[in-house]
Amino acid sequence: MKPSRFFLDANAGIAVRPEVLETWRKVELDAPGNPSAMNRRGRHAQAVLEDARAQCAALLGVDKRTLVFTSGATEANNLALYGIAQERRQWDGNWPLLLASMAEHPAALAPLRRMQEQGAKLKLLPISAHAQVDLGAVAEAITDHSGSVLLSLQWANNETGAIQAIDKAAGFLSSQFDWHCDAVQGVGRLPWSGAIRQASSFTLSGHKIGAPKGIGLLHLAEATPFHATMVGGGQQNNRRSGTESPALAAAFVHALELSLQEQETRHAHDLALRDIFLHALHEESFPLRENHPQERGLANTLNLSFEGIDGRLLLPALDAEGLDVASGSACSSGAAQASQVLRACGLSEELARASIRLSFEANWDLKQANEAAERMILVLQRIYKVAKR
Repeated sequence: MKPSRFFLDANAGIAVRPEVLETWRKVELDAPGNPSAMNRRGRHAQAVLEDARAQCAALLGVDKRTLVFTSGATEANNLALYGIAQERRQWDGNWPLLLASMAEHPAALAPLRRMQEQGAKLKLLPISAHAQVDLGAVAEAITDHSGSVLLSLQWANNETGAIQAIDKAAGFLSSQFDWHCDAVQGVGRLPWSGAIRQASSFTLSGHKIGAPKGIGLLHLAEATPFHATMVGGGQQNNRRSGTESPALAAAFVHALELSLQEQETRHAHDLALRDIFLHALHEESFPLRENHPQERGLANTLNLSFEGIDGRLLLPALDAEGLDVASGSACSSGAAQASQVLRACGLSEELARASIRLSFEANWDLKQANEAAERMILVLQRIYKVAKR
């Protein structure tokens, strides 16, 4: 019996792993106290929390004192970008020059644009047709700039899968240059990079790797300037006030460990899934544009544009046939407008609307891929038949 639905939106988040959910349940029952409380229950909860922090640091190769648990990557990106920029502003008397691109996730672009509204200068770097960032533009931007600089550069793009040249970004680091890396999409899909460990800050998200929703991670390197924007109880060395969840922290570490273990075998498997879809679609000779990179891209991610059809019909038609796909970032998937990343890549408004992203989970097998590809082809055949009338 064929599955009723095929989930092809792993870049938006995956289901919590059963073993990770069990970790959360055990810790929640065993350590229900407030980690800030001074009684025995609170001290036990604090010990569990700090053990999770230490395990996480060991997996990532960083100092545990640099890690801050958050509610997710959106909060972590906001804390990092606002915190670094505002501290630089206090030190220098001026905002740092903000650098980013249209390929960045909205969780990074939105706080940068908010600071632009408050008087900071924001320069958006050019990107390729596949959303890879031209870091040569960084050197040009800072040539005549005498103050501090804050670069926001993700590890891998959530829409096209483009892997950015983070080694080059690390090369810009100095006492006046900070680099923030949204590393969410790369974890478990790419070898963990020493360049990211050098970043002034980086962020991870739990629900992208099989932890429960509501947990993320922020790394702030020891020398990184930081002004706390979330204040209250002074938890986590005054960098992020608020009661922490030992259970969510423990679940995050468990999911992170499993994801890093899977990475070694996942790449080849994802390439096989990707090839099944591309071969099937090209066999049908659909007027197809591939927006993902042929090289230096996530193996689990396809971004495809279909010329000559009304893109507003594409996603609902696929959804009706049991294919869960995406058209842009999950944070804006409910919006009617075309993907701004694809528009910045040079696609027309019409073609960007007629685009979908397919992203595979680690547990997919080749049979599932073949069945899902067959179902997608049937949908596209119907849409093109209507379009020709």
